[in-house]
Amino acid sequence: MLKLQILILIIFQKILVLAQINNPYCVYLIGDAGSDTIAGNALLMLKEELLLHPNSTVIFLGDNVYPSGLKSKDPLSASHLESQLNILKNYKGNVYFIPGNHDWQAQGHKGLKRVLNQQIYVEDYLKNNTSVANKASSTFLPKNGLPGPESLLINDKLRLVIIDTQWFLHLYKKTVVVSKSYTKKLFFFQLDSLLNLAKEQGEQLIIAMHHPMFTNGKHAANKQPLRFLISYTPFRIFGFLGLNRLLSQDLAHPQYKKMRNEMLELFNEHNNIICASGHDHNLQCFLSGTNRYIVSGAGSKLSHFQSKNKFNSVFQDDKREGFVKIEYAADGSHKTIIYRVGKKEMLVDSF
Repeated sequence: MLKLQILILIIFQKILVLAQINNPYCVYLIGDAGSDTIAGNALLMLKEELLLHPNSTVIFLGDNVYPSGLKSKDPLSASHLESQLNILKNYKGNVYFIPGNHDWQAQGHKGLKRVLNQQIYVEDYLKNNTSVANKASSTFLPKNGLPGPESLLINDKLRLVIIDTQWFLHLYKKTVVVSKSYTKKLFFFQLDSLLNLAKEQGEQLIIAMHHPMFTNGKHAANKQPLRFLISYTPFRIFGFLGLNRLLSQDLAHPQYKKMRNEMLELFNEHNNIICASGHDHNLQCFLSGTNRYIVSGAGSKLSHFQSKNKFNSVFQDDKREGFVKIEYAADGSHKTIIYRVGKKEMLVDSF
């Protein structure tokens, strides 16, 4: 009788292991989904996926409210945000919203206020109108207009690190700890510590932010000689009047370039990082060493690639809206799946 019980227990344990392998933990990545006032095709497709896979996390990668963030007592700007929030009413997994440059009033002087508006709105809505797993804790990160990094263990051995990259590019008022320079130093010290912690503990790592480290989209354009003219000639007056704020969203802008170089310096010291972003309105995947970089900014609108690609991509599509899913199996392996309206594609061997 005892032998039979032991045999049944062994069989049951094997069934549980197989169930875990066949039911992987999923992370959904969607950005720039705040253009529509009602859920479009990509969001409706995401809704179906989330309801089928509650053992998961979904991350909204910024630009959640077009064109200039969430205004106080403005139903129209709120409707852009609700187009995303409404698809989460019956979802049982984790939800995280990250601010992008448009959430910071498209780099405007009221940017911090708009971000704080969105933080309150998102957290109140998810707490009172949904069943998401983390509704009693933070669902809008980083908090209070700071750059982060925020760290969460979203599943066994799977760590999520969230960064507000617009903080580094924003020229107007933003939340600081002591000073801007101290806040930045503290940020990079904490980011380095988190990366080392994940490595020491054998954790897989997803870093989520709005601005990409690699892109072949419109934000990869050099835009010379315009950039030179507004920086180093009497035409600087146009830069002061707002053109420089617009150009700050491109990889070639000095502040963006500095932020990117400092982050990549840390990322390159580690292996098997997945870094997810939005910003450019398309779908792209890149390999740099053993690290993977995803642009999933096709949540509600599209923009074309540059005629001359700046980086070699594993995958890119600027013709269909969509999002990206990463499936993590119990054995530590993962698969990247690209969902596009009317089509999906799995990147396994190459990504």
